[in-house]
Amino acid sequence: TQGVLRGEYGATPRAVDAELQAKVLEGGEAITCRPADLIDPEFEKLSEELKGLEAERSLQFGEHFDDDVLTYALFPQVGLKFFENRNNPDAFEPVPTGEPEPAASAAPVGETEVYTVGVGGQSFVVSVTPGVDAPVVVPAAPAAALAAPAAAQSSGSGVPAPLAGNVVKVLVNQGDSVAAGDVVVILEAMKMETEVRASEGGVVSALAVREGDAVKVGDTLLRL
Repeated sequence: TQGVLRGEYGATPRAVDAELQAKVLEGGEAITCRPADLIDPEFEKLSEELKGLEAERSLQFGEHFDDDVLTYALFPQVGLKFFENRNNPDAFEPVPTGEPEPAASAAPVGETEVYTVGVGGQSFVVSVTPGVDAPVVVPAAPAAALAAPAAAQSSGSGVPAPLAGNVVKVLVNQGDSVAAGDVVVILEAMKMETEVRASEGGVVSALAVREGDAVKVGDTLLRL
């Protein structure tokens, strides 16, 4: 709503409430031109940025470099991984053939193995026997913590991922001091970037993710 009152989405069909708009603008001026005309050109900047990463990350570009720049602009993390493995088909999913996958042969019955599996904060003991269709699951005593990277197990208050996506930027380092409301991580999902802010102030005791990682809702990004 504030963006509409500032004129960030172009002219409205009808005049907006002047008093409400003045409160939103806080002494500034509304955008009256085409909003996109105010965006700084980024193509040349991204081109130089991508060329600078070529040697550092062993990137491989195609015949039309401009197309690679556009790919990088739309999908920065995914694009870099593609350029790194451009001629390595083993790094990607196989090309679909349209033919059904062959049925897996039944595994021979072997010795039963027991695992402890964490689901939704609860622990379950799972008994698995090769060649048997369904495992036997029995509740176990609550686990102190599920298996996770050492960084995520550190003490302190965790900053969770509010959505599933890719980590675009980690803006803090271990040992940095942050205040409540500071942006600490930027996530990308569906071509939209989301700022993750610290809910409280403190010192970053551990980082659980790095740029390029994929996270699920609730995954710990860092601890304060």
